[in-house]
Amino acid sequence: MSRLRDKVIAHPAARRVWRHLPPGAQARLRPVLGLPEPLPTPPPPDEATSPSGEAVETLEAMRARIQALREAPPTEARALYDALCRLMLDPPPEVAELRALDPFSPEYAARAMELLATLRGRPGYDPLRDERLGHGMQDRDLWSGLSPWDFRDPALVAEFLDAHAAMLRALPLPPPATVLEYGAGTGQFLLSLARMGYRCHAVDVEPEYLRLIERQAEAMGLSVACEQGLFGEGFDGQRFDAILFFEAFHHAADFMPLLRRLRARLNPGGRLILCGEPIVPDGMTTGPVPYPWGPRLDGISIEAIERGWMELGFQKEFLLKALRRAGWDPVFVQHPATFRAHLIHATPREDSAHGSA
Repeated sequence: MSRLRDKVIAHPAARRVWRHLPPGAQARLRPVLGLPEPLPTPPPPDEATSPSGEAVETLEAMRARIQALREAPPTEARALYDALCRLMLDPPPEVAELRALDPFSPEYAARAMELLATLRGRPGYDPLRDERLGHGMQDRDLWSGLSPWDFRDPALVAEFLDAHAAMLRALPLPPPATVLEYGAGTGQFLLSLARMGYRCHAVDVEPEYLRLIERQAEAMGLSVACEQGLFGEGFDGQRFDAILFFEAFHHAADFMPLLRRLRARLNPGGRLILCGEPIVPDGMTTGPVPYPWGPRLDGISIEAIERGWMELGFQKEFLLKALRRAGWDPVFVQHPATFRAHLIHATPREDSAHGSA
């Protein structure tokens, strides 16, 4: 029996069949195969069970609290990060207005962007200008000076590694399949794929990030193709076996047209993977995303919005519906330990040639 169990665990095809079995069938087979019981999966957080934050009544008060945290005596990076995440702006009047609109309508999108401009303190958004870092990173140590390693926090690094593992499990093909990552940042996951033999491509609006990826790849004797560009752009004419967004898709202002365009960038059998996105439970009326989608209202997001970045959040069912409307068959995979590893993988729907609703 142990040999049969080992074959189930070791054989890739058997693992794929196992993952697609209904939970009831898995439960019946576990004792037969001698497999351990799975870790319990906690329910998605809701307003009753979410960690309590620090309610902040006004945007001016939020800015003051962020400044106070930044000017306080130095603390560990993770402690500051957590403190900024706990700040939560009370829902402004625009929240009720957005909830009364069709979230797929132009009126909703325009109102969401108006709220974003209010949070930013200025109108207009240009990713080529606003999504840039505004500082150099070439003096960073390649092995210990980049996120998440520079936090020096085992729990936070574990969250990132959980997310990396979730994305690995979602990849549709083994090496040497082709992978394109949008918003690759410093490329920590993409470089891991390159080490495995995947043919890796990175697109980012920030050339500082791309130079860091190239430096790391050169130091490791790897090849990662890099191009500066916006989401949906880069490597004209090429198709890929997988397109990845890790903590990046929420920077897409026009995400519906983007989702439609991405279908044409995949090879047959290819897959879109979204991981580490700010996805919250449906129907939330307070918290970081108290509407189907829109700018996030927690402290660390508002600080980034003021810097110029697009920082959207999504309620789960809205994002799944958006993918379906854009011509995808999406699957949401909840991680048992961390929201950062929650993942959506999607394949183009065969009956939707143009990605229409």
